[in-house]
Amino acid sequence: MNSMLSFLIGFASIAFMITIHETGHFIAARMSNIDVEVFAIGWGKAIKKWHRNGTEFRINFFILGGYCKLKGGEDIIAAIEEHEESFSKHNGSLFSAHPLKRIITYAGGPVINLLLAFLLFIPFFMLDYQASSDPPTILLTSDYSEVYPNPTMSAKEAGLLSGDTILSINGQKVAYFSQISEYINNQYKDSPLLVIAERDGVNITTNLTPEFDEVGNRYIIGVTAALPAIISNVSPLTPEHIAGLESKDTIINVNGKDVTYSLDVVRELIRNPKHVIMNILDSNGNQKEVSFYPEKDSNGNLKSNIMYSSSISLFSGESIFKAIGSSFLETINSVKEIYYLFGQLIRGKFSFTDSLAGPIRISYIIGQMSMTGIRSFLQLLAMISISLGIANLLPLPGLDGGSVVLSLIELIRNKSFSPKTYLRVQTVGVFILALLMLFVLFSDARFLFS
Repeated sequence: MNSMLSFLIGFASIAFMITIHETGHFIAARMSNIDVEVFAIGWGKAIKKWHRNGTEFRINFFILGGYCKLKGGEDIIAAIEEHEESFSKHNGSLFSAHPLKRIITYAGGPVINLLLAFLLFIPFFMLDYQASSDPPTILLTSDYSEVYPNPTMSAKEAGLLSGDTILSINGQKVAYFSQISEYINNQYKDSPLLVIAERDGVNITTNLTPEFDEVGNRYIIGVTAALPAIISNVSPLTPEHIAGLESKDTIINVNGKDVTYSLDVVRELIRNPKHVIMNILDSNGNQKEVSFYPEKDSNGNLKSNIMYSSSISLFSGESIFKAIGSSFLETINSVKEIYYLFGQLIRGKFSFTDSLAGPIRISYIIGQMSMTGIRSFLQLLAMISISLGIANLLPLPGLDGGSVVLSLIELIRNKSFSPKTYLRVQTVGVFILALLMLFVLFSDARFLFS
């Protein structure tokens, strides 16, 4: 029942965002004096339709998606059949409009998707939220090469040590570990960062130069949170669970090695994955010993079924004026992030199968996120709306971006393309989109049956 509800919520959300997208084309066309013959919500047979100001409005049977039919869309075929070298210039027709007006019309859909994301981000920033509030005490990833095979050395080269507590970065006070990455990426501008940290009650000052992580598209310094080796949860029906590990247990020794942090436990498990003996201090202060054989995945790698305690606090949302500013910046940063990820995908940094999702998978994800709270739901909808807008602006035939490029070329050369050229471009676009649709449907089917 929950899965079905997730799909329904997801499909309704996608239908809404696509309708908003087509509304953008509709508004831009009207502003450009291009007639809209049909504005439809959904596909298939019309359930209800009515006419207003020369446009037929339709609500169709299959509500996922929709379309905005502009006057003159069929002029390509008509011109070719009549052996014309150019389009007939009918008033209100798409191809009678100036190229700049066509660019505005094509871009109207993606632009309104970005506007929708901006509006969704405002309540996202205004709502109270729970987030990690772990202290800014660090462990160097370079000290845990078994866990991090290729660690970033920035923090170590700056003289920081595992167990240090970062107090400030470029003058900004650091209260939580999660702020370290945020401040580094906001503050770093090609000049070393001034970092103040505490070590054994003494403040130390150092200059630190982050490294850029291409996969994560962010600057990193090679640190992780120094979480204590206190268990918050153990997956049921696992060797650890059967052995007797429980919530609030503190792990003090693994295979004869004393441990302080959760990462110490992980390191010792990797070093000796066959048989594990742990000394535990339970919540009542009693010591016990547990012994188990860890699980491994299909590749023979150790599976961790233990979750460790992390501090979570309730944070207040922003005022509406501050939220508007945060929403504007978040929308811009999200656009940059998605363009970067598209570039990484094209360069083969990510798997197409894992990265591209169709309506089934997206619907399920949206539905699942709607169950986790309104704030997460709003953020996901905003990100998908931005992705929809950016994807449509890609300069590919058949997409809004491809049409914008053609119109821009016409504007520069001050000469229209022939109907045959438009037909060839559209044919290539349909072929590319058909292949892409088959790919995402195959990916969705594999996801659905998995």
